[in-house]
Amino acid sequence: MKHRFDLLGTGWIKCGYIDNAPGFNGYRYDALVLTADSKGDFLEEVINKSNLSKAKEIWSGVSKDYAPIDWQKDYKSGYRWSAQYWYRPQRNAHLPGGDIKVPWELSRLQHLPRLAFFAEMFPGKEACFWREFVNEILDFAAANPPRMGVNYMCTMDVGIRTANIALAYTLFRINGFRFTESENRVFANFLYSQCKHIRNNLEWSAVLTSNHYFADIAGLLFGSAVLPDCSEKKKWIRFAADEIQQEIKKQFHAEGGNGEGSTAYHRLTAEMATYSLALMHRLAKQGWCQAPAEELFSLIAKTGVFLSDVTKPDGSFTQIGDNDSGLFFRLSITGEVLSSSEAKAKYENLRNYQPQEPHEAYLDENMNDGRTFCSTVYGLTSAHPLQQYALQYPLEAVLINAIAGEKVVVEDITHESVTVMVPENDKLPFAEEKEMDFPEALLTEGLHRIAYPEFGIYIYKSRLLYLCINATENGQKGNAGHAHNDKLSIELVVDGKTYYMDPGTYVYTAAPDIRNEFRSVNAHNCIQTGIEQNEYLSLFSMRDSTKCRCIQWDSREACFEVKYKNVVHRRRIMISDHKIEIRDYCNVPFVPQWNQYPVTAGYGKLLNDRKKMEYKCVG
Repeated sequence: MKHRFDLLGTGWIKCGYIDNAPGFNGYRYDALVLTADSKGDFLEEVINKSNLSKAKEIWSGVSKDYAPIDWQKDYKSGYRWSAQYWYRPQRNAHLPGGDIKVPWELSRLQHLPRLAFFAEMFPGKEACFWREFVNEILDFAAANPPRMGVNYMCTMDVGIRTANIALAYTLFRINGFRFTESENRVFANFLYSQCKHIRNNLEWSAVLTSNHYFADIAGLLFGSAVLPDCSEKKKWIRFAADEIQQEIKKQFHAEGGNGEGSTAYHRLTAEMATYSLALMHRLAKQGWCQAPAEELFSLIAKTGVFLSDVTKPDGSFTQIGDNDSGLFFRLSITGEVLSSSEAKAKYENLRNYQPQEPHEAYLDENMNDGRTFCSTVYGLTSAHPLQQYALQYPLEAVLINAIAGEKVVVEDITHESVTVMVPENDKLPFAEEKEMDFPEALLTEGLHRIAYPEFGIYIYKSRLLYLCINATENGQKGNAGHAHNDKLSIELVVDGKTYYMDPGTYVYTAAPDIRNEFRSVNAHNCIQTGIEQNEYLSLFSMRDSTKCRCIQWDSREACFEVKYKNVVHRRRIMISDHKIEIRDYCNVPFVPQWNQYPVTAGYGKLLNDRKKMEYKCVG
């Protein structure tokens, strides 16, 4: 309500035109100097002249005391794009430190459905939340004319924005809120313009489609579904529904994992697929599109089981590959409430954070909590292994069930682990051994193993143990856009204590050197041979050099191999009641890589506490 948002690690800061940013990585840019007014004259400095008249007409519906949001600004560095320019020449920041993902994140408008839920949760304040929703839609529509500025550059973000507006608008309407004829007209015209932009700017390629294209078609489906009847509505729904069915088959392995080689992007794409299937199920019964194929619901159930399997005891999923904290809908509030001083002590990125009030509470949302998605899958399907998550986060399960109209029964999706027993000679020229003793923990109590060979993840779980081994391919048909040089690295949690974890992803284009550091061999607990596993071609591609294979996979012992360039590395892992042994073999000299790199808790959130070495190390 105060226009304070936590955008990919900014902290809860005010997002207005005149509000200065704290700075990022030593760079800070000054805010605009302008005064918003009820007539909308300030828009002359924000948008181009040809759109000014229409923008002022839209702005006239905004409440007189409403303070506008600057939708074009990176609130970390203060770098600003402009809605005065056509979306096609827009590009990443041409000055250092600017992060284009920050305005994109805000302009996804994922807080709007929460406003609709708050209107139900707080009796007596319903009108305040409804009015804020109306004002923000009018504000965005006025300050972001179609195809102008940074917020039309990436169609994926247009798709997510469109779906969130459609969901929030529907929730307000079914809960009895009445919009004026003028407001309904503005909303319909705005949604139509978003859908039209998506349809004309699809991120499709004959070579590769990814989470971007899925967001395009999912947004088109949700946006067109709530449009008034028009000539394009049915065409858009049918096109989106047909493409969604094809992309689910194309982008997910039969075992349930996603083909981009990233657990975070698995969560994002699977969430979009799940909500889309729910809406298609309802629309098919109304004659708008064909009913989704039954096997797609079984596959979606498996995507939820996959994320459950890579979820650690604290509820966060293992970060393999890139993680930009992306979600389709942000509904349940995850994480914990800290004091501002506790938050600053926890996160390096909040070093310059200034709370607006002394002793102010700080909501630290956990964007790596995948249990909300598991609840979503259970709400749509009869995937009983996921039932516990619907009890933890009931909102997602209830909402998607309401969208679909019913729960879809799926076939047995029990995951059976593969067994690989191919003993091979490990005696390569160079070897290192590591022992980790846990005398107080019985690691083998209830020990079982889970394998996803197509994705390349192998997991041991017991009452006190979580051990995840990364033997992934690079994803995206070898493009490796969201892969890291992390082959044969592990994540290890014993008795609730984290010993090793993947560092995640800190930033993308705002700091290319840091981007590459976090996807390097040096950032992961594999081995260091003096060369990268895969050579960087750009910030979002690598030369596809690594090939992993599982040599042995049984109840307490596993062995994996990665080959790249002239390197052959094998890692053998042995689990006993109170000990884990890791033996590394390599055909070239190497250095064991067991020091913990700085760790992120989501995009832009860098943890201060880097001490993870809490065990006896031998070897």
